[in-house]
Amino acid sequence: MSKRNANKFIDTIDECLTNGVENGIFQVSLEDETLDGRHVTIDGKRVVNFGSCSYLGLEVDERLKHGAIDATLRYGTQYSSSRLFSSCALYEEIEDLFYEIFDNNPAVLAATTTLSHFAALPILVEDNDLVILDHQVHGSVQLAVQLLKARGIKVEMIKHNRMDMLEDLIKENPNKYNKIWYMADGLYSMYGDYAPLVDILCLLEKYPTFHFYVDDAHGMSWTGKHGNGYVLSQMALHPKMVLTTSLAKGFGTGGGVTVLPDKEMMRKIITCGSSYTYSGPVQPPMLGASITSAKIHLTDEIYELQNKLKSKLELAQSTIKQYDLPLALPSNSPIFYIGLGLPRVGYNMVKRLLGEGFYTNIGIFPGVPVKCCGLRLAITNGQTKEDIANVLDAFRYHFPKVLEEEGQTVEDIAANFNLPFESTTKHYGIVSKASINTRDAFKIQHESTIHSIDKTVWDDLLGDNGTFDWDGCHFLEETFSDNAEQENNWKFHYLIIRDDQGKPVLATFFTELLCKDDMVSTAEVSRQIEEIRKKDRYYLTSKVIMMGSLLSEGNHLYVDRNSSQWQEAMLEMIRIMNEEKEKCGATMVQLRDLDSADEQLRDFLIKEGFIRVDMPDTHVIEDLDWKTQEELLSKLSSKTRYYIRKQVIKPEVNFNINYYNKNLTIDEERIQRWYDLYLNVKKQSFNLNTFELPFKLFQNINSYNGWETIEICFNHDLNAKNKTDGKAVGMVFCYNSTTGNYCPMIIGMEYAFNSEYSIYRQALYQMIKKARGNNSKRIYIGMDASIEKQKFGAKKIPKSTYVQAEDNFNMELISLINTSNAQ
Repeated sequence: MSKRNANKFIDTIDECLTNGVENGIFQVSLEDETLDGRHVTIDGKRVVNFGSCSYLGLEVDERLKHGAIDATLRYGTQYSSSRLFSSCALYEEIEDLFYEIFDNNPAVLAATTTLSHFAALPILVEDNDLVILDHQVHGSVQLAVQLLKARGIKVEMIKHNRMDMLEDLIKENPNKYNKIWYMADGLYSMYGDYAPLVDILCLLEKYPTFHFYVDDAHGMSWTGKHGNGYVLSQMALHPKMVLTTSLAKGFGTGGGVTVLPDKEMMRKIITCGSSYTYSGPVQPPMLGASITSAKIHLTDEIYELQNKLKSKLELAQSTIKQYDLPLALPSNSPIFYIGLGLPRVGYNMVKRLLGEGFYTNIGIFPGVPVKCCGLRLAITNGQTKEDIANVLDAFRYHFPKVLEEEGQTVEDIAANFNLPFESTTKHYGIVSKASINTRDAFKIQHESTIHSIDKTVWDDLLGDNGTFDWDGCHFLEETFSDNAEQENNWKFHYLIIRDDQGKPVLATFFTELLCKDDMVSTAEVSRQIEEIRKKDRYYLTSKVIMMGSLLSEGNHLYVDRNSSQWQEAMLEMIRIMNEEKEKCGATMVQLRDLDSADEQLRDFLIKEGFIRVDMPDTHVIEDLDWKTQEELLSKLSSKTRYYIRKQVIKPEVNFNINYYNKNLTIDEERIQRWYDLYLNVKKQSFNLNTFELPFKLFQNINSYNGWETIEICFNHDLNAKNKTDGKAVGMVFCYNSTTGNYCPMIIGMEYAFNSEYSIYRQALYQMIKKARGNNSKRIYIGMDASIEKQKFGAKKIPKSTYVQAEDNFNMELISLINTSNAQ
């Protein structure tokens, strides 16, 4: 992933999680001077902790504490050397104990599980191997895989636990790769579900090149012989399998362990793995505690601890079932994920439970899809059975209150998770009063054609914002229907929400259409995806509900912020868009071209389960108060004036500029030439990657009100020199809105002449001249080419798209796509 694309994704995550921090959900500071494994103190209140993953409660065991103290007294607080040179004697002792715990398989210890992955994977995976990631494999594995991608190793991804997708990839590559590695978790840390180990074992036996790398961090200690974890409780370590696990969960200490079927491979990892050659070791205090925990694991006491936890898990299971709570996936693990849907619903529940004396966590993007927020309840031996009964009773009590307060229903949660939650619906299936009151408070006009909307009303609300005044929408409807290609058939929706007095509070339009998932990815990533689309035209495409359309630019959303009901109107708009999404089978809602600096709207939408994605900057020229060329230049800097004179005005004599509109008959050959010029640009422009526009648009465009074409041809001398036969070397489709805006929308040019004759710059100049000649008040001059446009006085405006998707799969798959140009 390129730095730009990585930074954009990090910024998106930052906004989502920072919103949780600002709401008091994340980065909570504990105020305790000592911890007992059951309670924590937050904001001066002592509460029961349901946010710990120390499932057996060993972190407060006095024996482990004394083990750490004894090792510290004997060896000090640290031994500062990498294992390549020397290591504390305690290493040999702990790894001998691991040999017994892990069924006489060699195991090597690192300071963390992440460092285990960083050491093992570059050694295990060779240059001629293929790596396949489960969509939900732990982030530490995905991070380590970046090292493999940097070496050029092919990395694929499958949807979570989709063994059919996995086997298809294996079948597609029977002899191409030396080994095919599937990387997954044994127990997944969010929903508490398991890898389908029986199916994976079958694949290991069926395909000689297939290998399995599994992270069983959350499966360790609470189950399995000697507490060796969930995976080894279900299957023996296969000769083509490597297991990693964590000591920082149920084991009660810290560090990561890699278990291998091959002693020679263990030796090589210790010798060559970066975590052992260059990184610091596990320090003596933690080694001492781990030795003590390992010895407990090798006695029958581990089964007593496991059974103690098991009885609590059974209590949690039966209580959740008794209360008909929306458990996302049935599980006998210590992780229970109770669905809540939107982030604001999760925030509300966590705050209420904290008030009742329980500290709990929620799952949120990117750990789960944006609308699949839920209470992640971790059960440990540190809690009492009474604690578990009480927290679930508190959840049951507050659940309908949270739904009513947030205007949500169980049906909404079920739709977000794509799960029936039938018993929950029966138990709590009342329609939210807040939702009813909100809908009753508005007069909603929702139409499927602009002809059902009053022209004056529409233009007053949205006509001044771009190409989508009433006439512009009429053109879009007529053009994007009855086309051969599915991507060029759009269904339009027009929405006006009025208060009880009939005053508009919100207005917008949105489209149902097929969209490329990499639309706002970097150009480098889109170029690579387009290579795949040469064989599979609809690879990584999705049907979406998009505010505006792919051929409109500007602010598509009118909201009266002075109205006390504007947020309720926004919620109603989102509800309607999601209803249409469900009807047409779309997978995503996109709110396009919103102001990146609008923090109020940003915070509102993040709580509604949207994530913000930066779009390429758009540009506006608002100062058209000039009459002559010199007056235009006087508004620019001296350096820019020199540039414009030399690069644009002086060469203008090389061109003949022609204008076409609906009053002129245009022959098919000229239209075809314009289309070819457009395709020249489309094939080289990937910063906003979309499907090619249909030829029908080029046939229609000069037959509709408002549209005109600027055509750039060489003059007689250059035409003869370059042998262009008088054909256009550049063209721009521009829209004159009824409210006085000028909107260049589609550009085409002959790149072979652009470098020498600056055709693009000439096109920009001619747009500006024509807008001034039309007495336009502003020019919406489009995205990209920011430097060139700013030279003509354009103002750069950062814009964002807010996305609400059913899952993160395609987004994360795109992040894996990698070439040397995209790194």
